[in-house]
This record gives sequence, C-alpha cells and structure tokens, in this order.
Amino acid sequence: MAETFSFRMPNNIEAMTPISEAITSKLEERGASQSAIFACSLALEELVTNIIKYGYDDDLEHEIDIELRVGDTDFELQITDDGHEFDPFQAPEPDIDAPLEERSIGGLGIHFVRNLVDRYQYSRQNEKNVVTIGKALHEAE
Repeated sequence: MAETFSFRMPNNIEAMTPISEAITSKLEERGASQSAIFACSLALEELVTNIIKYGYDDDLEHEIDIELRVGDTDFELQITDDGHEFDPFQAPEPDIDAPLEERSIGGLGIHFVRNLVDRYQYSRQNEKNVVTIGKALHEAE
C-alpha cells in the first residue's frame, strides 16, 4: 500500500535539511536500497537548490511543495514551485568526456538526476513548475 507524505518549505536552502532527513527516514522505514535513497536525496537537493538559486527574480518568500509517495516497489518524488517556467530535463547533456577547461559550467547535477532515477517528468500546471521523479525501492536482481 502506498503512503504519501507532504512537505512545504520556503525558498531557503536551510529549510531543505529537515525535509531531506524526513524523506530519508521514510524511505529507510520502507526498506529502500541505499542507491534509491541516494538518488532521491540527490534529486531533492539538486532540483530544490536550482529552484531557490534561479527560479525567482525577487527576494520575497515563496513556497515549494514536496510530495513523496512510497509504494511497495517504488517511490515518486514531486516538487512544485511558482518560479520561472523551467524544464530542467530540457537542459543539454554536459560533455563529460571533454577536458575540464573546455566544459561549460553547470548541468552536472541534472545529468546525475537523469541517470540515477528510473523516470522523470516535467509539466507546467496552473503557473507552477511540477517536476516528478521516480525509482524502484530495490535494484532488479
């Protein structure tokens, strides 16, 4: 049976720590593998950090909604914000084979998210960005 946990945080990096810890705890309680927990934590940190750093043109407080759904075999993490319209998965893949001095700055975090999760999706709903990622709780044997 799936369980859903909802969190709301201001666009403030420090507010992410207790949510990240709570999500890790929920995944551990459901017996998620270390790779699933790592993928979820990295995705949360990367996506929320990008929202906070680049999503707003003002210094006002904005709310970011985070929802974790944990099923019997997988989890789904959904992050919703009212920042600029931005699909992180449309960012070009970084050239990880190029010499360091020739690489563009940025893009590695989203590259890791794309490659660590089983599925990802972006949509724009009601003037909000909605990013959803999902992954199996355990690696296929």
